[in-house]
Amino acid sequence: MIRVNPSVFFVLVYVMASSSCSVNEPTAQQILNTAIQKHGYKSGEALEIEFDFRGSYYNARISDKGDVYKRVSHKNGNEIEDILTSNTYIRRVNQKEVKVKEDSLSNILAGDTRSVVYFALLPYAANRDVISKHLMPSIKIKDESYYKVEVTYGKNGGGKNFENIFVYWINQKTHAIDYLAYSYYINGGGVRFREAYNQREVNGVLFQDYINYTIDSDFPAHELDYAFQTDQLREISRIELENVQVNR
Repeated sequence: MIRVNPSVFFVLVYVMASSSCSVNEPTAQQILNTAIQKHGYKSGEALEIEFDFRGSYYNARISDKGDVYKRVSHKNGNEIEDILTSNTYIRRVNQKEVKVKEDSLSNILAGDTRSVVYFALLPYAANRDVISKHLMPSIKIKDESYYKVEVTYGKNGGGKNFENIFVYWINQKTHAIDYLAYSYYINGGGVRFREAYNQREVNGVLFQDYINYTIDSDFPAHELDYAFQTDQLREISRIELENVQVNR
């Protein structure tokens, strides 16, 4: 009969249990993929999405071949179109292409359009231009359990700023993104926290509006869930999409 040292036995049990837990726990990538599917975006499917936001019309044509974003606004009786792809930016005034004088202004205009579309279509582009993904400890907010995923983006990811850091709180039951936070580095820098509301489905795609919060003290983006639950945040705006249409 072979005798097993009790200490060795407990070590083996601990290792097996730890391995089982690591296998069962989803990765940051798997959690993001599930959220993207929950919100109605399917790999390989082309969509055209239209909506109005703060007086401007937006059109996003998305596909595996590349995305095209367009914003149409009106100023001083002129119709202004900003058209953006992954590597080009065109401005038209009254249907005639015009050259933007400064590259910095062109970058700002393109970045503004990309940022609005990015947030409107979340989490469609959450996997793009990613430098790193990190699964943080799960947390409860308002008695709901959430996965917490921190993502660092490159030049074109996460809106308009290089090396944006985003944190997504993804509901473990519904797999929807109920909260998100991000840090930014322009105009002195800062952080924002957004709480989703008015969730609705349009032709199979899930859209939601957001309450936009900030904080006056120094807080990293990944700790804003604590600030939210301890009433340290201050509402500064609402992100509301109107006249949303989805064409498949």
